[in-house]
Amino acid sequence: MRKKIHLIFLFAIAFLNTFLVLSQDIPSTPEKIYTPNQLEMIKEQRDLVKKSRETFRNSLTEEQKSMLINSKLSIKERQSALMKSLSENQKEVLKGNREALKKIKESFSKSLTDKQKMVLKQRKDDLKDKREKLKDYKSGSNERRDKLKQKQQNFKDRVKKQKNKPGSKLGN
Repeated sequence: MRKKIHLIFLFAIAFLNTFLVLSQDIPSTPEKIYTPNQLEMIKEQRDLVKKSRETFRNSLTEEQKSMLINSKLSIKERQSALMKSLSENQKEVLKGNREALKKIKESFSKSLTDKQKMVLKQRKDDLKDKREKLKDYKSGSNERRDKLKQKQQNFKDRVKKQKNKPGSKLGN
């Protein structure tokens, strides 16, 4: 009886240790990864992007805005048409926005420690894996749909053959 109690106790401890180890593998939130200074840099970066987008949107003419909402064109066609219609001033605004954002990103990446880089790389890899799994799942469902359509078509073909055979019950 005593041995059973000890075994149950050992299994309970092993289970709790496993649970604690697994709970540490939960991806950290940005607040746990970054320093307050880095969080402020991220906020500044987001604000700059919002401000840049707003400035760019305000510089668009009515014709350019209508290009963006034209549902007859694909997204790539809309972007291409818009880029061709931009004035030199608008192109300079976009270029300046890209350069400012690039500088902020560089200064941010320089502020990261090796441990932070490792955690961020792991998060990036995990997200990539999840996207791949989702992509595989979605493509798998298309394959299943195609197989079902093929089976239905095969069934229809067999029924047609049966109807066309002389003396078959379906043909009479």
